[in-house]
Amino acid sequence: KITQVEETKSQKQKTLFAYVGANLKGPVSDLAQTYEEETGVKIELNFNNSGALLNQLDTMKKGDIYMPGGVSFVNKAKDKGHIENIGGIVAFHTPVMITPKGNPANISSIQDLTKSGVKLVIPDKEATAIGKTTYKIFSKLNLTNEIEKNILANVETPAKVMVAITMEQGNVGIVEYSNTFKDKEKIDVVEIDPEVNEIEEIPVAILKYSTDKEEASAFMDYILEEGSAVFEKHGFKTKK
Repeated sequence: KITQVEETKSQKQKTLFAYVGANLKGPVSDLAQTYEEETGVKIELNFNNSGALLNQLDTMKKGDIYMPGGVSFVNKAKDKGHIENIGGIVAFHTPVMITPKGNPANISSIQDLTKSGVKLVIPDKEATAIGKTTYKIFSKLNLTNEIEKNILANVETPAKVMVAITMEQGNVGIVEYSNTFKDKEKIDVVEIDPEVNEIEEIPVAILKYSTDKEEASAFMDYILEEGSAVFEKHGFKTKK
């Protein structure tokens, strides 16, 4: 038998729905869990690459929070009329190159990606924030066409790039700095020259479809206040 207190509690439980970039799964899951424990508000998380999330928004036109992997996707969502309010930047996506252990192709710079015999695996430029950023770096160096000849595969997420390189399906990949944390012993990380690297901001925004904007705003503030420490714990950089 449900007591009156429990019944009132279940009636009162609020739920927020958030669209979150696949690469942000670790830190945002932690933040959602602690927020739920502290406030009783349930956070439903929908993870996918940023492009797929935007397509879902176009179709569903509902939800409370949008947190893709980069600002360009929030700006697109804003242009389409989905965004109520952009709250700010939580952390940064910092591209790095990864190679199988021992760096057999001897990769030390972006310029090396043009060398004969290089097999490059990257996140898809249309679907992922990090893929878009990767192409900005190639373009800055006027190397897009030369590097494209060496692309072995475009995959849906940086996590899939990690899998490919750890299995030696390709001799270099580009991922986000945090992706390298779990499998450090299986790969070598090659930093990209800061002069040419493009560091992407990770934003959080409230959707205009939110039926409880006050609660959505409270959760967004929580992410902005508590997010840095949690993102750092998961290997993200929180300073440029």
